[in-house]
Amino acid sequence: MNNNFEHIPAGSFKASRAKPVVYQAFLGTCVGVALYDKINKIGGLMHIILPQPPSESTVDFPEKYASTGLPLLINQLISLGASRDNMIATIAGGALVGPVSNFDINLDIGGRSANIAHAILKANNIKLKESETGGFFMCTLNLNMENGETSIEPTWQEQAKTSKTDKKYSPPTIDEIKNTIETLQPIPQTALKILRIVESSRYDTADIVEELSTDQVLSGQTLKMCNSVMFAGTKKIDTLKEAVLLLGESFLLKSLITAAVDTYYNQSGSSGYSLCKGGLFFHAVSTALTAEKIAQLTGKVNPSLASTAGLLHDIGKVVLDQHLSDSYPLFFRNLEDKSALETEKKVIGLTHCDAGKYLAKKWNFSDALSDAVGFHHFPEKTKTNKEIVSIVFLADLLMSRFNTGLKLEKIQDDRLTFALETLGLSFTDLPRLIDSIPINLFNKNKLMETI
Repeated sequence: MNNNFEHIPAGSFKASRAKPVVYQAFLGTCVGVALYDKINKIGGLMHIILPQPPSESTVDFPEKYASTGLPLLINQLISLGASRDNMIATIAGGALVGPVSNFDINLDIGGRSANIAHAILKANNIKLKESETGGFFMCTLNLNMENGETSIEPTWQEQAKTSKTDKKYSPPTIDEIKNTIETLQPIPQTALKILRIVESSRYDTADIVEELSTDQVLSGQTLKMCNSVMFAGTKKIDTLKEAVLLLGESFLLKSLITAAVDTYYNQSGSSGYSLCKGGLFFHAVSTALTAEKIAQLTGKVNPSLASTAGLLHDIGKVVLDQHLSDSYPLFFRNLEDKSALETEKKVIGLTHCDAGKYLAKKWNFSDALSDAVGFHHFPEKTKTNKEIVSIVFLADLLMSRFNTGLKLEKIQDDRLTFALETLGLSFTDLPRLIDSIPINLFNKNKLMETI
């Protein structure tokens, strides 16, 4: 099979005439639908998040839903010259990503998305070649755009199979891990200092601009982030003062922290915690966006703080990722039936939460941010910051279920009830939260447009 892969992000589709590329979607709860006309050599792949929009009359992103997106893909293929009579379909995904809870069973999002997809294909008289939906494991759906061949591969097994061969493995020592922390390029001190200034609530914008100006590299990265937003295209932003005037202080701060963590997260590879290069960064930004939305909805936490906590919650994974290369097969085989934290503890000797807490202390994070980093899997264990940790836990949970592939992890959701109650939410609020998940996560510029 052609090795030129193109990822199809959650909530989107891609259609084209034959070309030497393999469209690929990483699927958990989401459903993937591949369509191909082998006579005219035209095909496409769709990555569906939800069954249908809350209101058919107000749909901002119809590609996110089975009911509105699949008809768009079919029409796009026809406009390119494909015929319904020649189209062959493959459906995959819709898994109950373990451990399964009443949350998964009651919502049945994957099952309902698959049912709608089946109904639309039947209504359009499109033949279904293969359908593998449900189950308890993530999978990858591939569509070879040269010949229309499809494959559905279990994510964990495939990752273990392509990893290095087994050999005698010894977990790293604490001293080795500490040495790794010292050799990694940290989040810039300027960014950390500005974080502390902002959290103290005793500052003005001029102080932030002046401090940021002392780091030319970070200033450049921040301006690049600012210029990537949709509305900034009308006037190129050349200075930090212009950024504040045109975009506002809040946006400048978000751009600053995002630029800082981009460099840090990208020290991880594409075969450790994520299936695509930059997966940890994309997951961090999308978790930050979702956390900010939850904070706005509940009014329990400052949205800017929630966004920052979402960006930083997985910093410990960059440390552990440096030690995964010798343990890939063992690591991924354990992920088939164990949580990420259990696997980390067994294979590496400590969890990414432990490593994150060490970094948070080293970098002098506030108590709220430190707790979000160290306890985002255990919101009930925090003493004074349960609301911010519950927000990050919930945002992380939603992202792990509906954007598989950005990072390899199955979040334990037995603490979901605690987090919802802490935030004054209920299970009936979940569909609305899921609907707010950002799309186009593999494209940095489009992702930044949503901030």
